Amino acid sequence: MGKHGNLEDVASRQTEKSDEAQEQTEKAGEEDTKRLNANVPESLHQAVRMEAARRGIEMKQIMIEALVEYLPNYPNE
Repeated sequence: MGKHGNLEDVASRQTEKSDEAQEQTEKAGEEDTKRLNANVPESLHQAVRMEAARRGIEMKQIMIEALVEYLPNYPNE
């Protein structure tokens, strides 16, 4: 077994993280917004664009989800 556990455990943890990120993302969507600009590598931009297209959502939603997941104490900071 790998250092992160079996595949079912990994999938379960990933689902929990995704559910939590979705809740926080929905809360963030209820707030007023501010523009956040960042220069990213072209390949990362393309990956975000492709994922957004695959899921049928806007790129900004992917970015919000990523930031919410990266900041574990958001919005409780």
